Amino acid sequence: MSVRLSKTGQRIGIAALVALSLLGAAFALFLPQIRSWYKHTFVKHAPPRGHLWSPMGMAIDPEGNIFVGDQRAGGGRASSITMYDRNRKFVMQFDHVDGYTNGDGQPAPISRGLYMNALGPRHLIFVSTNNLAEIQLENGVPRLVRMIGSHGSGPGQMDGPEGSSIDTNGDVYATDEHNRRINVFDREGRFLHSFDLPQDPQCVLVRGDRVYVSLNKRNFIVCYTKDGKQEQFRIGTEAVFPYICWVMGIAAPVALAIFGVLRKWRLAIGLFLGILAAGTLGCIADYLYHHQPGQFRLPDYMCVSPDQKSLYVSDRWNHRVQVFDLDGHFKFTFGSPGSGPGEFQEPKQIAFDRDGNVFVVDRLNDRVQIFTPEGKLVGQLD
Repeated sequence: MSVRLSKTGQRIGIAALVALSLLGAAFALFLPQIRSWYKHTFVKHAPPRGHLWSPMGMAIDPEGNIFVGDQRAGGGRASSITMYDRNRKFVMQFDHVDGYTNGDGQPAPISRGLYMNALGPRHLIFVSTNNLAEIQLENGVPRLVRMIGSHGSGPGQMDGPEGSSIDTNGDVYATDEHNRRINVFDREGRFLHSFDLPQDPQCVLVRGDRVYVSLNKRNFIVCYTKDGKQEQFRIGTEAVFPYICWVMGIAAPVALAIFGVLRKWRLAIGLFLGILAAGTLGCIADYLYHHQPGQFRLPDYMCVSPDQKSLYVSDRWNHRVQVFDLDGHFKFTFGSPGSGPGEFQEPKQIAFDRDGNVFVVDRLNDRVQIFTPEGKLVGQLD
């Protein structure tokens, strides 16, 4: 016995197939990132062979010592800081500092170790849990200098800090993600002021009279004046998929409900599927567009080259490093997805050594890769 569908039924079936295919394609594009995030956040796995385990932050001090903040993702494991000497030889690793506290003022082991800055020889400041930590190594023993900030939304407080940068006069700029602002402290850790942002900030970089802020959830970087009151220019194009998702998520069920109440079910289903298909196609197009040179998928850390002519940006979900001039004009890119030499899985912090080599934290590959300024691989730390 065969069943023949009406022309309207056939059209609805084709529309449903198209919508489901597009949804499947969109899911497939995001699946690698979802899988990596889940694996390194929730799944317990054996430690790597080297010293690093999901590294996030890094700094190179004036003596050439290299410090790597290791988050050891998964299962609530403690973080640690690994030190190498100027010859890239392992020196020590530690996960506790006497006097270290979390954002609520409670004693704790080192947490996170994000986005380090070297204040001097063996002298570091890095992003912790809802605060900043300043430490110094004396005779091989880490000593707490101060904790900066606390958990909250008031002046000088932070909720989800991600990045920090040091001004030439020693002022500390810190992103305050969930409060959508930049907090500024003096070199003694005293709160000075803050300025608001339109989106959640990831990292901040202060250079001269400019403040670069990566708004990674919207896939672009904004350069502000020093006081944060005026936007000077943008690097990359703002993602539109969040707006598409909002419109699609509201318009599709509303159309279905309205025409369903009017008992125009064919029109209701057709509009519902059509809106889903159009919205999904728009999200896919936006996703692919942000893979182009000069565009980002989660721009993360920003670092200026020693000659003060180039801005290096870790393009996290495109698994590459992009290079611009300081006015945001694209120059070149290096790296590609993978685990082989010169490939990345979620690159994070970038730093230059005294010889001009570029060190890039390769988070999910549990290593730091070392390149020439032009992007040629010359070594790695693990």
